[in-house]
Amino acid sequence: MEEQTKKMLIRGAIIGGVVGGAVVALKSKTKLSSCFTKCYRTSTDVLKFLNENRGEIVEQLKNTSEKFTKVIDETNHDLKALSENIKHLKHSSSEMVGTVQQTKDQLVDMYETCKQKFEEENVAEDFIEEVSPQNLEEKDDA
Repeated sequence: MEEQTKKMLIRGAIIGGVVGGAVVALKSKTKLSSCFTKCYRTSTDVLKFLNENRGEIVEQLKNTSEKFTKVIDETNHDLKALSENIKHLKHSSSEMVGTVQQTKDQLVDMYETCKQKFEEENVAEDFIEEVSPQNLEEKDDA
């Protein structure tokens, strides 16, 4: 078969399946007719309602869109504030790290100074003990 003929056969089978399924599902012309009638009435009622209440519907849509816009603006403002707070925290954190590092360096320097003074005092005490009159007498006796 030609390509064109195959496509037409497939289309026909699909259309026939859909139409046949609809007929079998509704089981009769009257059911199909009543279904279309119900759909027509319902859509007519919806259109009638929309036409009668057009002003109220438009007003409600405007109010809803204004509220939505307001919420988006507030969210945008909150996000900007949050971003600024994050930037501030980053800056403060780096300053704090620098301050802690300086404090650490100063504490290490103080420790080294105290250690050195303590060692000097121990050396001085050892010297004082060596040159004390009692120690000198003991050395002379020996």
